[in-house]
Formats: sequence, structure tokens, C-alpha cells
Amino acid sequence: MFRKLSIPLAVILAAGSLAVYNPGSRPAEALDLDERECMLRNTATGKYLTVQNGGTDDTGVCAYSADGVADYNTWVLIQELPGVYTIRSGLGNDLYLTTGGTGNLMIGQKDDFSAFQKYTIEQQPDSDVCRITAGGWIAAPVRDADGAPVAMVSDADFADFAEWEIIDLSYRGHVGDVDCDGKINIYDLQLAKIIAKNRKKANVMQASRADVNGDGEINSLDLNLIQEFLLAKADNFPKKIVDLIPNTIEPVVNDPVPVPPPDPEPPTTEPPVTEPSDPVEQITLADMPEAYKEPAEWIWQNRCVYENSTSRRNTIFDQIDAGKGTLNFVVRWQSYKTITYEQRQKFQEMASKAVNDWNDYLKGYDGWKYDHIDVKIVGWAVLDKSCLLDLHDDEIVYDNLISDYDSQYDTSNGYETIPDKLPSAPSELSRFDHFAESGYEYPGGLDQRFDMYIWATQGFPAIGGAGGDWGQRLSDDAYIAMLDGTNIHVLEHEIGHGFGITDFYGENGTNSGPPPAGFPDDGTSIMMAGSSMNITSFDGWLLRYMWSQIKDEEGRFSK
Repeated sequence: MFRKLSIPLAVILAAGSLAVYNPGSRPAEALDLDERECMLRNTATGKYLTVQNGGTDDTGVCAYSADGVADYNTWVLIQELPGVYTIRSGLGNDLYLTTGGTGNLMIGQKDDFSAFQKYTIEQQPDSDVCRITAGGWIAAPVRDADGAPVAMVSDADFADFAEWEIIDLSYRGHVGDVDCDGKINIYDLQLAKIIAKNRKKANVMQASRADVNGDGEINSLDLNLIQEFLLAKADNFPKKIVDLIPNTIEPVVNDPVPVPPPDPEPPTTEPPVTEPSDPVEQITLADMPEAYKEPAEWIWQNRCVYENSTSRRNTIFDQIDAGKGTLNFVVRWQSYKTITYEQRQKFQEMASKAVNDWNDYLKGYDGWKYDHIDVKIVGWAVLDKSCLLDLHDDEIVYDNLISDYDSQYDTSNGYETIPDKLPSAPSELSRFDHFAESGYEYPGGLDQRFDMYIWATQGFPAIGGAGGDWGQRLSDDAYIAMLDGTNIHVLEHEIGHGFGITDFYGENGTNSGPPPAGFPDDGTSIMMAGSSMNITSFDGWLLRYMWSQIKDEEGRFSK
């Protein structure tokens, strides 16, 4: 009924979601704040407590961006009394964070300002987030901008900017443990991907740990090294010691020079002229790169035809065409974890991106009629309706169609139990249940049907899953982690199965593996798990090739 991951790979990937390598938790004594060398990062703005202009021409303190460590953005917390600290600048042993009451913070000599240098650091329970207070006032940036002054201000006015993350620089930890939890697992890879796209999404220590090859950059080289480690293709990284990345964003704070607005353009009464667009030229199989033809033909004959992967007329090709360019999903939430309304709203965007990343290769190709697929989430099938937080009146929920479920053949993540119940949506609305019935009419019309399930299972491995023309099954945690756009290649892999593309786990040229010479170009494919985080050019041409093989089957597709 559906395609499952082979057990060996699932075991490997499941291991990747656990403690593949556990170098040990942070020593208990490092949790003490006394003499702790650190950076202080504002949780609301992502900016670091920094001495203006690097301390070269003034002693002001501001909130400023940073991509690494420097003397002017590091501090040492020194306990003077229980819970009361002085905060020394990394610029020198005699320079301390100072306030004159409610004014802007600055640095100054300890002897000169000793009465104004005592701060209470209120640490959140089991967290490195704190508030820095003095005399009922709190330290906060007064606006969200580079160079924004940091002052002791009213709690009521600046509560949203009042919390600071303590980034411990005295405990370097281990390369690859990007989230600093004492383990190296799939969550570290996910965070490293976010950092590679946008360094501002993580703190400096996380970025330093993500630089596993020690070149000062976080890019695909680091991501590939972490991925190979998780897949047991490598047993260590090029370096073990975390080197703190030096800061390259200098905290230059100057008074802004007003810029006069440009002169307004004279009004015009003539309508704009729109140039006619050239017609889109159709791509055909004749345009396939020569290097792709032999491997695509081999896959079609030895994998797709052999496995009958496109013979059932319910592939995603069929579903999109029957839906006139639309694709409807029901989320099957086989989980007892709660999920917020905001998270549920993002499922449609996630599914749309994954489907249209494939469809972009079909657009303008060999009679394919759909430039963009309108993807919708049309309902939620749940074990417990109370898991859907802040439920809105317009959300469709099915919680009364629950059957027993035997998970003995599923691969578990090893630390959660897969539920023994399975929620469903009404069968009369399911295309999978009725695609073979000529003339079948869905209650409420075509818009009310659902084509596939997005199936989220508690206890499933955090990476890896199953896919087919019935839907895509991953763990609940994996789906939630994808909502920010990361790791979506796992979902795209499973959607590839829905089009009829097979897995490639075996040796080259075997009935479970890639073509005899491997994949062209860089030898990777999103359908060979762990080898590519994107749909490759060859993957796209293979999809096109498959469409050309089935598009003219009599009575299968609309003309």
C-alpha cells in the first residue's frame, strides 16, 4: 500500500536524531555566573551588548550586530554579593559597565563609579536568559537598530527588550554540537543550515561550533561534514576544538547625517506602455542533456517499470490533472502533542513549496498544463481535538474516525512510543479510496476532496519517513521543524515517491540502486537519501522523462 524506508537506512537516520555522539554535558561548575566570560545578546533584537566604536573614542555602550567575538563585545561577570555582580569589559581589567541612575550605560574606571556598578542578574530557571537590573530599573536597548544606546529604563516601557542571553565563552564545548546541548544530532544539522543562510539567526557560539572545518565560514562544506557524520560516513570532524570566530562587524556609531528627500517626479497623464511578452517556448524530451538520457532510460526501465511505480493512475501527475491544477491535503496528526494555530497555518505554505519545487520542472514541458499548483490544507484528522490550540471556527477537524493501529513494523525514534491509534478523514472525500471509480462524485464537489495525507507520527524518526500516492509520513517533530523552511528536502523526497520516482539505496546498477554509472553531474539525487538537500537538475529531468512516458496513455489525462 505504501513505500517504506528500508530498515538499515531508517536505523541510521533514527540514530542521527538521537545522541549519535555525546561528548558530555557542560560541567556543572560552568553554570555559575561568577568569573564567567560571556557575550550578552538581546533576545528581542539579536544585538550584542557592545562598547561603541570599539572603545577607541568614547565610552558609550550600545546594542550592535556581531558575527564573532571581540574585546569590545565580551564581558566578565564578577559576583560581589550573592546575586549582585559587577560587569567588566573585555577591553581591560579596569573598565566596568556603569550607570548614573536612569541614563545610558557606559564603561568607566571601577574606582570612579563603584556606587553605580552593582547589578542584579535575574536568571530564568533552567535557562541562559537573564535580566540585568539595578534599583528597580532594567538594562535594555532603547530602539531596535545598530548603535541603539542601552540604558537603565522602566520595566513597563521596555519589557520586550529586557532579556539578555548569556553566551558562555569559557566553555567551548565540541565542534558540531551547534545547539550546545552536549549531543551531535539532526537538530545540529538543522541549526547549521539556518546559520549558513543567515548568521543573525544564531548566536556567536553556535556559529563557531557550526564551523566544523575551521575556515571561519559556515557553508555547504560544513553542512556536508555534519551530514556525513550523522550518516556514519565519517567518525570525526577536521578539528575538535571550537575556535571562536572573530568579529568582522565593527561597532561604528556616528550621528546620522540627514539626507534630503529627492525631488518629486513630474506627474504624467500618459498611461504606461506594456510590452507584449514573448510566448513561452515548450521544452521537450529532445532538449534533455545528452548525459542524462542513458541514466534516465535505465531508471525508467529497471526501476519504474520493474516496480510499476507509475502504473496506478493515482500518481501526483494524475491527482493534479484530475484536480485541474489543485492538490488538497488533510493533515493526519497521529500525535498527542499540542500544535498552535500559527504552526497549523504554516503547513499549507510548507506543502505548497515542496510540491511546486517539483512542478517548476514540469512548467512549460511537453504539454504539461499547470504553471503553479494551488495546494490547500482542507482538514485535520486528530487523535485528540484538544491538541489543536486556539482552534478557529473555519478549521475543519475530524476526531471521530479513529481506528486501532499496529506499529510493530514501524521504525521508532527510540525514546517515544508510536500511538496505537490512527485518525482518518472521511473515506468518501478521499481520492485514494475512489480514484478508480469512473464518474465518482465527492460530497460537496471536487473542492471538498483530499488527495493525500500529510501524516505526522509521534515517535517516528526525526529524519526519514515514507511516501507514495497516499501521502507523506514523517515524524511530528520533523514537520514542525520544517515550518521555518529548513530540512524541507525530506518532504520533497517523499513527494517524489508520489510522482512514482523510486528510492536508491543499493549499489549502482542493481534493482535497488542508481544507474550503473551513478547519477550524472555531481552524483547526487534528492531521491538517494542523504546525498542532496535539493531537487537536482537530473531529478527534474527524470520527472520530465517520466511524464513523457505516461502522458499519452489512453484515457488517463485530460486533453
